[in-house]
Amino acid sequence: METETLINIENTFRKAVIVGMQIDEQEYEIIQDLNELEALLRTLGIATVGRIIQKRVRPTASHLIGTGKAEEVKTLCDQEGAGLVVIDHVLSGPQIRNLETDIKRQVVDRSGVILDIFARHAKTNAAKTQVKIAQLEYLMPRLVGLWTHFGRQSGSGAGEKQIEMDRRKNRDRIGKLKKRLEEIEGERKVQRRSRRNEIKVAVVGYTNSGKTTLMKGLTSADTDGKDELFATLVASTRPIDPNTRPKILLSDTVGFIRKLPHGLIESFKSTLEEVLDADLLLHVVDVSHTSYNSQMETTTDVLKEIGADHIPTILAFNKMDQVDDPFLPRILKKKYSGSICLSAYSLDDIKRLRNHIFEYFEDKFHEACVLVRPDERDVLSLVHQKCIIIDANYEVEGEIRFHIRAPEIILSKLKKSDSHGGKS
Repeated sequence: METETLINIENTFRKAVIVGMQIDEQEYEIIQDLNELEALLRTLGIATVGRIIQKRVRPTASHLIGTGKAEEVKTLCDQEGAGLVVIDHVLSGPQIRNLETDIKRQVVDRSGVILDIFARHAKTNAAKTQVKIAQLEYLMPRLVGLWTHFGRQSGSGAGEKQIEMDRRKNRDRIGKLKKRLEEIEGERKVQRRSRRNEIKVAVVGYTNSGKTTLMKGLTSADTDGKDELFATLVASTRPIDPNTRPKILLSDTVGFIRKLPHGLIESFKSTLEEVLDADLLLHVVDVSHTSYNSQMETTTDVLKEIGADHIPTILAFNKMDQVDDPFLPRILKKKYSGSICLSAYSLDDIKRLRNHIFEYFEDKFHEACVLVRPDERDVLSLVHQKCIIIDANYEVEGEIRFHIRAPEIILSKLKKSDSHGGKS
């Protein structure tokens, strides 16, 4: 299934003017949002050639921005040769239509840009299906107003009929796509069940914080991090070190961002189930970014929205090699207990982080002794693959007494096996 994009790049001349609305926010917040919007557009290969900020007590119902400001945007587009206008605010269907009529350019909002980036990066059937659902749900409320001009011209209510037809068609497509996604997710759940005895760490964080590069270092994976937003859409899972017992699995996940469309969070909840299933979250923070505190808050808010705010978390302050302040690591470690400061490109730092994760789980392990008969192969496999064996001795009756350290979930499984013939 091919994913379509909302922005007609061929007609934009790959140049855009961006517009911010300052209503309740401070001006520096609007500037940060517009800087981020520029980065989003760069990911699509579109250059920002101008920006305009409008201060208003409240947005207008017809255009969001004032008609005078819309004329100013049109003039700037004419001067700079821009074929696209991006509003850093949610737009309704009528607002898009009215703005395009006045500005004579394609107009999209921030959500539309993010959806197009997701469409570009969707490679698997699951990701493509998720993006398509999000696109259709994004378009549904915007159908109103997009056909009203047709209805006025015909004078027969044809516009309203077309809107209802399009809505019905979209609802049918969304229903079919969700069924297809359920089938795909059924296969994923089987894979997750096969890993239920493993220790799982999910890498989370703001988009472009260096999660993929960090994962490559921790797992020796053959993936390269990209300096662009939302480079990762599908969770990939690999062991931190195949030789460790028990095995610790690391999963990379989709990045978060401010004003992330709710439909995208809903559509990608299946991908984010890797987060919900984790024993530990590794929250990666780009500490070189001027707004890293705000990015941390955004990630925390999204984790709360998907119900993952109760999972233990290690903060990994990344990109320390790009920070000039020599006292920052000491300040962060004091403020955030258990955190670690590093650069994903430093082998020594990666080793420290790997040991930091190992030590976290070792502190959570419990000691126990268990007796296993030589013919209990499943139990022996569980001990050797999932436990740290401190000592092992053969008893007179031929049983093996293991002195082990293991997570509670593994010990509970061993206790169940004891009740069916083994001893502890």
